Amino acid sequence: MTTPLTAQRKHQNFRLDALGQTLVWCAHKGDMPLLLYIGETLPLDAELDTLVLATQLPLPHGALDVPERVTWLPEPGRGFTDMPGLLLRRGQQQIYTQFTLDAAQRLAEGWCFTLSDAAAALALTLNLSIDTDTGVCSAWCELHNHGREPLAVDRLMSLALPVPAHFSQRLSLGGRWAQEFALTRAPVGDASWHRASRLGRSSHHAYPGVLLMSEGAGSAQGEVLSLQLECSGNHEMTLQGCRLGGVQLQAGALLLPGEVTLAPGASQRSASVHLAWGGAGLRELSTRWHRFVRTRVLPRSLAAAPRLVQFNSWEATYFNHDAQRLRDLAAAAAAVGVERFVLDDGWFVGRRDDRAGLGDWSACPERYPQGLLPLAQHCQQLGMRFGLWVEPEGVNADSALYRAHPDWVLGDATRSAVQQPLGRHQFVLNFGLAAVRENLLAQLHALLQSAPIDFLKWDMNRDMTLANGPDGCAGVAAHLHGVHDVMQRLRQAHPALEIETCASGGGRADLGMLRHCERVWVSDNNDPLERQRIHAGFLTLLPAAVMGAHVGDARCHGTGAVTSIGLRTLTALFGHMGVEANLLDMPEVDREALRAAIAFYKSERDWMHAGDASTIDSPDPALVALLARSARGDRALLSVVALASTASAQLAPLRVHGLLRDARYEVRMHPLWTPNPRAGKTAAPLQSGETLCLTGQLLASAGIALPLLGPGGAVLYQLRRL
Repeated sequence: MTTPLTAQRKHQNFRLDALGQTLVWCAHKGDMPLLLYIGETLPLDAELDTLVLATQLPLPHGALDVPERVTWLPEPGRGFTDMPGLLLRRGQQQIYTQFTLDAAQRLAEGWCFTLSDAAAALALTLNLSIDTDTGVCSAWCELHNHGREPLAVDRLMSLALPVPAHFSQRLSLGGRWAQEFALTRAPVGDASWHRASRLGRSSHHAYPGVLLMSEGAGSAQGEVLSLQLECSGNHEMTLQGCRLGGVQLQAGALLLPGEVTLAPGASQRSASVHLAWGGAGLRELSTRWHRFVRTRVLPRSLAAAPRLVQFNSWEATYFNHDAQRLRDLAAAAAAVGVERFVLDDGWFVGRRDDRAGLGDWSACPERYPQGLLPLAQHCQQLGMRFGLWVEPEGVNADSALYRAHPDWVLGDATRSAVQQPLGRHQFVLNFGLAAVRENLLAQLHALLQSAPIDFLKWDMNRDMTLANGPDGCAGVAAHLHGVHDVMQRLRQAHPALEIETCASGGGRADLGMLRHCERVWVSDNNDPLERQRIHAGFLTLLPAAVMGAHVGDARCHGTGAVTSIGLRTLTALFGHMGVEANLLDMPEVDREALRAAIAFYKSERDWMHAGDASTIDSPDPALVALLARSARGDRALLSVVALASTASAQLAPLRVHGLLRDARYEVRMHPLWTPNPRAGKTAAPLQSGETLCLTGQLLASAGIALPLLGPGGAVLYQLRRL
């Protein structure tokens, strides 16, 4: 149904409902719609017209004679004087738009708004939908150039929102290499917060997502509003205190100067943005996100496939690819229950270190004289599948590909190659060029046909600088579209192929990449204590099923910390479990513990990865408590890990929220993961082997007593509904 709109009507309301919530959008006098309400479900007969009047703010002296509204894309041409939602030019002339809403079409899951500005020769399409299974709202817009001259698009946000005043706290994810997904909580206030990536990757330091919370919100209480941008490259998010009062939130792709110019008749689509609301704390919101990613984002063909235990060779071999050692590692991996062997960097021609070889994707004839087939077949005979590390977007100067096509790299044509800032001694191939895409597709296709390879760890180790195409214009957006295109075409040609997104760890872990990938390599840091913090941040917005987590060596290669096999296996248990340790030198007692942990993971992974996992509030900041719950709520796993010494010798019981309130649960401590029995004079009953029966209500309100845990101490509880 399409509803025509006229300027005579003061306003028009558009409502969406799903899963206990209502969103109301309002178009004032035929202007661009804005978000009027988001929160718990409103009655079907709610007087929305009255809501508009009740929330209409007066105009102060000293301001313009028209209201400054945070519409979907705030327009300076309508008198908006803070950060605009779009900036457009024809030549040197800036275009001040005044879009008018022409029609609103009701769709099965949302609305499609069409707007126009005849004077500027522009049209705009706004698309809004809501997933009835998760309550996540999705939005994107498309700008159309109907003029006779090119249109330079300097800024096109995906969405702007007025932030309700009761969302007074901001929770954001940032960090750095080896410290990804660090959570930062701060007041929203009236100051601006701007988070952007100009690296050509979604980045380690600026995850494209943010959460806004009411005062005092925690894992099980408080109202939370969250936004994630589906963008794998340059992006920005802004919380701006507006000059007349209030706060706006904007999110969208960050366009470099000259990057997007629309020819007459051409269009530009924004990145998709997804919005989630919850009224019962962070865990409820995380659950919405987890289900949305699993059901609406991940590749449908393999979204529900079991997450196979895999071995990655990197920290066991680095660039030392000895044929017999690799065969021995494969045998040791199979013996502990590994299901896929992934050969990391160093297998291809010219690759003795990171200064050569990238771009030439065929097996090194010296180390693999018969190609990769013998090793892959050896893994198959051991009952394992076979996967490979690749970095198709990177190229070394010392490679046949670069020598033949130095013009295929992103860079500044006015400067020589030696003047280009490099990363890991490599350039970035310009996937915006059709010739580059076809070349890499042909190489990867031949590689996948050369042996039974069903998994690619797709790495991207290089921040993009001087990222121009051959026309001298910025080429980041075109490059990312090309990367997604190559991935999609590879999957079409090889339906069983799984892809892991990796960018020096978690530098490109976003919903845009998860459209094409089943797994995220979360961090190059395998230290289990550091990983506890990293996983806590990751699981706030992304599901455990895609969280690559490996059991490393006792002495972590990245931090030097020495940790127990119990802590290492427990940390990997809650994600997509893998192993990245030198199994040939691992003590037999540790190998036995690893074998038992892998067997337990296999017995639990189906329900764990179809359910949800996130942290719950703990009684001490030194503890990280992580709860994995099945979709039906009939079983759960609860881990508690001490990152440091606790402030108190005796802690308050841990209140376990998130289970079925009236159900009775059997609670016991898992024997593989128990704390030191000599840590205190007596032990808590569960630590002594007791099995307790408690209702979900009692677990949430009274909780369970925790054992005495020193730094690195860890415990796992099993909960089953009776």
